[in-house]
Amino acid sequence: MTARRCFLTLTRLDDPARHREYNAWHQLDHLPENLALPGVLWGDRWVCSPDCAPYVAGEEAAAGYQYAVMYWFRDPVERSIQDWTELNQRAVWWGRRPELAYTHRRPVGFLTPVRAHSAPAALVAPDVVPMRPHRGVHLTVSRVARPGSAAAVSWLARYEREIVPALLDLPAVAGVSSYSFHSSGAGFGTASGGDDSGVLVRLVHLEGDPVEATPALRRAAPGWDTSSSHERILFASPMHAIAPWRWDWFGAADG
Repeated sequence: MTARRCFLTLTRLDDPARHREYNAWHQLDHLPENLALPGVLWGDRWVCSPDCAPYVAGEEAAAGYQYAVMYWFRDPVERSIQDWTELNQRAVWWGRRPELAYTHRRPVGFLTPVRAHSAPAALVAPDVVPMRPHRGVHLTVSRVARPGSAAAVSWLARYEREIVPALLDLPAVAGVSSYSFHSSGAGFGTASGGDDSGVLVRLVHLEGDPVEATPALRRAAPGWDTSSSHERILFASPMHAIAPWRWDWFGAADG
């Protein structure tokens, strides 16, 4: 993949009146500054609005995360991440991090791209799918049991050879990508702690409405987003792409 490293974090707001403020800051201030960095290949964010009805398992079940933010970094990756980190620190001194007062974040951490696929109808190369306009994603964060074991390799082989092709056959799907854990996101929020070597992130980029598409995804590939002896699902949900100034998912106070 063109991207050499990624970063994913989940965010929630406890005050329903702050969603508009948060989205205005992130979409019109924070994200453009990050995208201007030469080492940032792409950045995007999605909302788990009330209609998404996330189904989750494990310790994340009651967390209530409402947003996901993901960045893709290009080579030289260590310099790219250093510049990105320094920008976030400078924004504090600029007084342009208002969200720190009212958001709770759980970094999934820095990730290594594993493999990306694009649907034939999307036409673009797999690496281009994240930059292509889309209506939302289906995001899954899981923990693979004993990632170096024969059982885990067998499960991951089935995922690549059976599940991914079944998903790509659906008209709503533009592409599918996966990412393995690289290192902690400590410093950007609360580190997850423990051994995260088995953390796996899967993204399905969708041309169709993500809520409407999710049942079709689950029918096409039974078991791909539910816990098993090989993989424990920590977070799984359809999420909408975020359009500027359309931030009214959580009540009239937001819009």
